[in-house]
Amino acid sequence: MDIAKGIGILVIVYAHSWFVATSPDLMYPILASFVLPLFFFLSGVLFKPEQPFGEMAVRKADGLLKPFFFTMLVYVIVRDVLRGQPLLPDIGGVLYASVDTIPWQAMWFLPHFWVAILFSWAVLRLIQRLPLAVSCALTLVPLLVGIWMLPFFWQLPVTLGGQTWVLPGLPFSLDITLISSACFIYGYLLRNWLRTHAGSLLTLLVSVVLFAAVFLYRGDTMDLAQRRYDHWLWTSLLAVIGVYVCWALARVLMVSALITRVMTYIGQSTLILLIFHGEIQHKTFDLMERLGLPPFVAACIGFVVGVGVPLLIGEVIKRVAFLRFFYFPLPQRKVSEPRT
Repeated sequence: MDIAKGIGILVIVYAHSWFVATSPDLMYPILASFVLPLFFFLSGVLFKPEQPFGEMAVRKADGLLKPFFFTMLVYVIVRDVLRGQPLLPDIGGVLYASVDTIPWQAMWFLPHFWVAILFSWAVLRLIQRLPLAVSCALTLVPLLVGIWMLPFFWQLPVTLGGQTWVLPGLPFSLDITLISSACFIYGYLLRNWLRTHAGSLLTLLVSVVLFAAVFLYRGDTMDLAQRRYDHWLWTSLLAVIGVYVCWALARVLMVSALITRVMTYIGQSTLILLIFHGEIQHKTFDLMERLGLPPFVAACIGFVVGVGVPLLIGEVIKRVAFLRFFYFPLPQRKVSEPRT
């Protein structure tokens, strides 16, 4: 699981690099078609819907909303004070927590992830006792409805008090919850099969070939942050195959103890990498270009720094109690058994 998450976060860092920005017709649609479904799916595998809703909501908020709001509020306050800009609009954008209202756009995922988990809990409590085939079939309904609803709240002109605003989706990207939660729920429903499935180099190669065939045939992709979902069938099929490619690749990488340790460490640092990679990678690339390096070389250095520096930041956070409080969940208290 950690290795698959490590693959996913490295794909996200790469997707926010110069390499993908200069390949909007090939690299971008390939990577975007599966990377977000991968995280929702893997998180569903480990989910426990039997936990009480309130306890689960608070614990997930502690792990997702706390680092999001701390980082974004500190950033916009410091930035606006230094620039002499008004604070309230940027603070309002952080509280709205949509991709177009926050300065570090990759972080839109954290508040939305919290919403998707809460919705998935409710759905799973309703369907978890049904036969697996029935549950999988029923989960298609919110997925299809969610795809159909994508344009409803995106870039929609809204007039309030004589002033027109462009709606950047709903707060916390609520308007894509049906899609993201479907990926999460499928991860939970298929958890037993996934844990016992022995991926191999052969299944990896077959899945890569299938992914390439479907992509070359249609070229469809998704970008939930931008409310894009090209086709209900082919885009979904690419997501399924892409998620399996990452899972099979994780299995194959486990043949090396060194790679396993490195990728496990990266996978366990997903949150820190997600938060800090964007600005660090972009600033490094800009600096390398100003120093006269070719864009390709600057992008390679930017990618390495965009992974390495956040990992170092994570190690600092682990060792500073104040920062650890805001970036890591609080330890769960174990309920002691009553004495007899």
